[in-house]
Amino acid sequence: MIETKNIAEIESHRVKPHHVTQDFNGHSHSDEDDYKGKLEEYVPRYYVTALKMVNAPNGARPLAQMLMVLLIITILIMVFVPWQQNVGGSGIVTSFIPEKRPQTIEAVIDGQVLKWNVSEGDFVKKGDTIALLRDIDTKFLDPQFARRQEVIRDNEVGEAELDIISGQQKVIQEKEKFSAAQADVNNVNVDVFTARIQFERAKSLVKEGLIAQKDYESALIKLQKEINDSVKAQTSLNVAFQSVLNAETELQAKRRKASAKVAKADLDLGNVDARKSFSVVISPIEGYIARINRAGLGQTVKKNERLALVVPVTDDIAAEIYVGGLDAAIIDTGKPVRLQFAGFPAVQAFGAGLPRVAIGTFGGIVKVVDAVDDGTGRFRVLVIPDPKDQPWPERSFLRQGTDVSGWILLNEVPVGYELWRIACGFPPFLPVKQNKDKKKTESGLEETKK
Repeated sequence: MIETKNIAEIESHRVKPHHVTQDFNGHSHSDEDDYKGKLEEYVPRYYVTALKMVNAPNGARPLAQMLMVLLIITILIMVFVPWQQNVGGSGIVTSFIPEKRPQTIEAVIDGQVLKWNVSEGDFVKKGDTIALLRDIDTKFLDPQFARRQEVIRDNEVGEAELDIISGQQKVIQEKEKFSAAQADVNNVNVDVFTARIQFERAKSLVKEGLIAQKDYESALIKLQKEINDSVKAQTSLNVAFQSVLNAETELQAKRRKASAKVAKADLDLGNVDARKSFSVVISPIEGYIARINRAGLGQTVKKNERLALVVPVTDDIAAEIYVGGLDAAIIDTGKPVRLQFAGFPAVQAFGAGLPRVAIGTFGGIVKVVDAVDDGTGRFRVLVIPDPKDQPWPERSFLRQGTDVSGWILLNEVPVGYELWRIACGFPPFLPVKQNKDKKKTESGLEETKK
């Protein structure tokens, strides 16, 4: 084993200045060579090789300097370079106005295709005929069905009118009975009045002894009889009056029933007429025929089956993008958006993190954020063009249904903060600031009131 003092002795004999001399044969040698010779004399060869390998390469120091510069630049970028927080989503180009969106034309009835009046790509106006169908409902197969329904309607109306006339006649009869009963009451009241006078006369005469007791009793009996007849006549009058009320009520019921019958008959007849119009499929809007059902002549189509798709002619346009539920909570109307349309070359740096260096993207503004999801946990965001930004492509190039990618821009933060936020899994910001401000305002108002 080599002792440490030997190596130290060799190091002490090492000549620091580097001198080069020549021998008698003309060969040059230096002090470094003498040092290596002495080192090999005391130290084995494999130790010398290991020491040579430990020596740092010539490019180590420049590499370390370059890494240090890169580290400083990275720190400066993370601290001073701004980063635009954003929420990404994708969707299609559409129209903000509902009636300007593509309209699906569906079959209203089960029918058989008789004729197609349009082809794909044709321009149609509102009310133009798209196709002709033949109704295959068993109820409407009879060509005379409409005429028969009209006859049924006339019969229903005639029967209803007869019921009303019958009710009116009954009311008249009951009123006549009431008038007769009222006349009987009047006559009986006269008889009662007469009988009462005769009784009072007989009563005074019997006291004077001018008439017999028998005549007095006869006058009393007659008065009692007339009073009873008066009660019966009044009862008959009340019954007649109630009969009139019942007859009038029955007449009103017959009128309502007749009106319901007539209305139902008119409805059935109207449905038949409307059913005829359902066989003619018309365009609800003005536009171009985009797609036509594959059903050919003679084939049947079901109710609510799509026959064609009409794309309206409009300058109104918007982007319909979908975002996740967590992102939808921090999106509000008025937020700026950067959009990239399919088919238009664009360079979007780091997912809209650096919108200033984006090329080929278009500006937009969030107009609507749906309050409910689409059933899959995604929320729809409608974006309209930003009037302060460059206009969107012409409608002949940017058609409805074109794929679009959008980035909703949020806060501007340093790059280092954004990397830390992503690593920690924090949201861009908490959407509770407005609520806190509102609570502060309310508390301030309460203190002011106090």
